[in-house]
Amino acid sequence: MRTTIIIAYWILSLLIAALTVMLFTDNIPFVRALFMGIMFLPGALAAQYMLPKISFRKRGEGIRNTIYVVLAIMILEYLLLIISYSFQPSGTYVYIQGKNYANPLMFPNDTGVMNPLFITIMVSLLALGGAMLDRWLSKNHPEMDSPITFCSDRKKVSLLPSQMLYIESCDTEVYIHTTDGRKLRNKTSISQWESVLGESFIRIHRAFLVNSKYVDSYKSDTVKVGEETLPVSRKFQKDLKDLLL
Repeated sequence: MRTTIIIAYWILSLLIAALTVMLFTDNIPFVRALFMGIMFLPGALAAQYMLPKISFRKRGEGIRNTIYVVLAIMILEYLLLIISYSFQPSGTYVYIQGKNYANPLMFPNDTGVMNPLFITIMVSLLALGGAMLDRWLSKNHPEMDSPITFCSDRKKVSLLPSQMLYIESCDTEVYIHTTDGRKLRNKTSISQWESVLGESFIRIHRAFLVNSKYVDSYKSDTVKVGEETLPVSRKFQKDLKDLLL
């Protein structure tokens, strides 16, 4: 169900993107506008899933990585839009802003679709909408989360993120503490679990990753998750406060 809702969102977004392209480009058929609209989706998906993973614990490094990702997305979008212009049927012309372009590679510089501001706004709105939908589904409909399958004591286990209270790292192993009281052992590092579980889980200590939905109370140096009181290291105090406020 969750996957169906997300797919429906991106299909709707694609139609809106196509209509927007038609508004900024004169005399372009809807089918071609739809094709050009598709070109914005890779950049939007990249922005949605890559930008939130950038850490700002070291501010300079975080800003630098953000610039790299944004530049990479812009280059990707320009390449895709150039490709969209180049796919023109033989013997036809491209009509853009009242001008006739017989060579599909000779696209005009003044077209609104190629404007960096237009590209930035389109990609940002699509990515923001996708991120907000994903966050809303995780918060209000955790039962729609996709299960995560992993090995515990040589057995395959599938759990929804909403069934996990917190992850505890112990040397080369981690323990997944569940809402029904189980303690499942696994070899995957806590950093990898942090990447897989997403932003609803927050790192509070080098040894603990907690599900923010089950944090009952917190102080500057501890949080209460279920029946357990877990330590919060100074390194992660600000992140925890920002998430829970």
